[in-house]
Amino acid sequence: MGMAWVHQVVHWMQQIQAAGWAGWIIFILVYAAACLLFIPGSIFTLGAGAVYGFWAGTAIVLVGNGVGSMLCLLVTRYLLRDWARKQFARNPRLKAMEDAVAQDGWRIVCLTRLSPVMPFSLINYSLGLTDISAFKFLFATEVGAIPSTCVYVYIGSLIGNLTKIGPDLRAHRPLTWTLQGIGLALTIAVTVYVTRVASRSLQERLRKDEASARRRNRADP
Repeated sequence: MGMAWVHQVVHWMQQIQAAGWAGWIIFILVYAAACLLFIPGSIFTLGAGAVYGFWAGTAIVLVGNGVGSMLCLLVTRYLLRDWARKQFARNPRLKAMEDAVAQDGWRIVCLTRLSPVMPFSLINYSLGLTDISAFKFLFATEVGAIPSTCVYVYIGSLIGNLTKIGPDLRAHRPLTWTLQGIGLALTIAVTVYVTRVASRSLQERLRKDEASARRRNRADP
């Protein structure tokens, strides 16, 4: 099922690639819409790597990610603030994150991107309730998204290489495959390490904020 989706996305992206710069815009808009609709962007990220290669694929994914994240933030902040506050108030973890962002700003936002604590789009919408500036939000979002984006785009680029080579794998130099495999392994290892460190830091911070919130609630008459 997953590979079928990848194949369909790659085929679609090969079609929009022929449109030149207009294809870039189409991809960015579709990626942004996926963020708004809670659709995982990993399939599109793999497709970007397969069709556009590592550097160009990484660039358009980060732009699409930034646009989609900003739209989620703005929707909550200017259109659905009251409704969102009522909904997110039921989740103590989101309330703790709001308190953490109020104190540490972009650092906490960056940690949420590096750590899979909660769904990406849900975090985007919830952060619209905070007072973080749009610039700091965008900066932290893009920096935090780099490690995972690089991994998925790199895997996508390897899939693209296999597609171009076809069944005759001997036509591809073994040394090239070895270097690509080493590069992928190192990228994944670094990403896993960074994710674990970020998750530990974020979980510790949220536990402290949740404990503080409970103490404040008990102190209120």
